[in-house]
Order: sequence, then structure tokens, then C-alpha cells
Amino acid sequence: MENPSRPTAMRVFFVQPAVPAYRTAFFSRVAELAGSQVRVYASASAEFGSGADAGGDVEWRRQLGPYRKIAPGLYWQDGALSIPMARGDVVVVSGAPRCLSNVALLLKARAVGARTVWWGHYWSSTSKRSNAALRFLLMLAADAILFYTDEEAGHYAKHWWRRKRQPVFALNNGVDVRPIAALRAPYDPQARPRDVLFVGRLTRKAEAHLLLEALAHPSCGGVTLDVVGDGEQAQALALRAHALGLADRVAWHGASVDEATVAAAANRCKMFVYPGAVGLSLVHAMAYGLPAIVHDDRWGHMPEIAAHAPGVTGLTFARGDARALAACVRGALEAHDERMAMSAASLALTARTFNTEDMAHRFCAMLGELAAAGDHAAAMGEPT
Repeated sequence: MENPSRPTAMRVFFVQPAVPAYRTAFFSRVAELAGSQVRVYASASAEFGSGADAGGDVEWRRQLGPYRKIAPGLYWQDGALSIPMARGDVVVVSGAPRCLSNVALLLKARAVGARTVWWGHYWSSTSKRSNAALRFLLMLAADAILFYTDEEAGHYAKHWWRRKRQPVFALNNGVDVRPIAALRAPYDPQARPRDVLFVGRLTRKAEAHLLLEALAHPSCGGVTLDVVGDGEQAQALALRAHALGLADRVAWHGASVDEATVAAAANRCKMFVYPGAVGLSLVHAMAYGLPAIVHDDRWGHMPEIAAHAPGVTGLTFARGDARALAACVRGALEAHDERMAMSAASLALTARTFNTEDMAHRFCAMLGELAAAGDHAAAMGEPT
């Protein structure tokens, strides 16, 4: 039987800075659904540090030259303009307005008659109004816009100008839940020996020091923390934990893209806490059924915060307030029934969406709509 998610045959070119390990399942699934004409062009992953893939042997991968700085705040991806595109192709560029080769690629695609998609954030924790205005302006050069979440697509349609009839789509960016489901333990917080899990890079954005300050508060006496991640702040945080008398309550597991390693920590913990600007780590933890605690400034997070529903899948605390975070952690640890309900809601959501399978089907549905629009324009004698 024909797959209803499979679009009509077309060549699809993704152009990305790199291929992170968490993206490989999505690209592989799109290639399976859309056919062998899917290619992902990216620079060497080693340029982007840990969290990038090892350049696995996948048929859809094509390597570009370096992603390099050409001026303060401006970048160029060598080889991007040599991608062989033609009329009817679909070119998906990363929504990075400061990468000038992306802009040039959009112009080249338009010149040859290829259809273009701008894939990026509506807003992130580092966004500023001036930069966002430039990004929204450049989006108008594409034939379609693809946001990370449904929430972003809704905000864009409601709050920003639309100078042409331009379709807007969303993926609900997520993780591959299949290996997680195979490794995930049933959620019984009373039987779990550890309390709080943090997963993510230990950078300033994470504000992990705030979590340490919260655990040092008297209300969190004895609360334990497992950290899966590494980064520029790792050494300073370990020293801070020691100074706060938390050395025997914090377990540092280091960074890992091995799901079994993450599962070993996640299955021992009762909840997930991310005190800074949370992103995909939130969805990762929710896929393990962990209630999540994050700060309450919606626009101070990455797009994946859309998966978080306060009071349903987790809780929020006043941003930057260690005392408030401590009270939130203590309250959550004492509320067994609420945690069980939040765990179930998190599992249900990540099984339905915010996973790579749903992302791939959404992407292929977008391809189908673009193909239909192109066929209609051709039949009407309009430029495609």
C-alpha cells in the first residue's frame, strides 16, 4: 500500500552547519519516507565540538567545506553554492541570517526555479528584537517557513507581517523516542534512589549554579543531583558544589550521546530540573517520564519549551531565584500523586509528538503541499 506521508518524487536538499547526533534519526527517517533523493549537506561535525555526530556512514550525508567566520558576526559555508540544484528541487536552509551563504543559496535557488524552505527558530533565549526583525525579513525570501514548534508558527502568524502568501509549517522538534522507550524504567518515584536529574551542556545558558545554590538551601537538605553533561562551566561547578558542601550529593556523569548511559541516570531519578534556558533536554527528560522544573520566563527559553505545560507535565519557578527553585523542588518531591500524573502526561505527549517520527511525517506532509502548490502554479501558467 502506498505510504500517505510520502510526497511525489522530488529532490530534497538540507543545508546545515553540521549534523548533530540528535538529528540523524530525523534525517534518516525523512530519507526513508521521501525516497533516495534526500541529501543533507553539512560541514565537518568536528568543527562544532561534542554533541556533533562522528560522521557516520549514511547514504544521505554530503560534506561541505568549513563553516567559517568572514567578519565579526558574519559567516560563510564553503561549498554551499556548488550544490547542484534545479527546477522542482526543494532546498531547506538553516535559519541563520548571519550566515551569508544561506542568503546567497536562497537567491540561487530562486534563480534556477527550486523551491526554498527557511528552517529555524521564531524566537530563542538569545534573540533580540533587532536581530529578529532581520531574520523575519530574510524569511520572506523563502517559499515556505518551517518553525521548530506549532507554538512558534502560531505566534508568527499572529504577531508579524505577511507580505505575501507564504505557507508556514512546524515540526515540534524532538528526540528519537524508540531507544528511550526500550531503556526506560517504569516511573515509581518512591522506589527511585536519586532525586534530581540535569541533562545538557554545562554552559552559562544552563545556569546550573542556580541549581547548586537551591540544593544548598535548608529546605533541600539531603536532595541528590545527577548531572549528565559537560562544558565550559563543568570545573567551576564542581568546585562550587564542593564549597557548598554538596560533593557527596552530586554525581557527575560527564557528556554522552550513548542513550544507555543517559538512561542509567534518568531511571534512578524522580524529576528533571533545568534552571536556565532549556531546549531539547526538556523533551529528552520528558520522554523518560520525568516531571520537569524550569523557570517561568517563556521567552527566556529555547523553542522546545512549548512541550512544557505548567501543572500538567511539570512546574515553574521564578527565574533566577534559587530560594524559589529550592521550594519548588521540595514541594515536587513531597507530591507523589502529582508527580505520577505529570510523568504520565509527559510520556503521552512525547509518544504523540515532539519525536523524530512525527517530525519526519510532518516534514513529508510539507513536501506534499509544496509539490501540490507547484503543480497548481504550473497549471495556471504562474512562475513556481
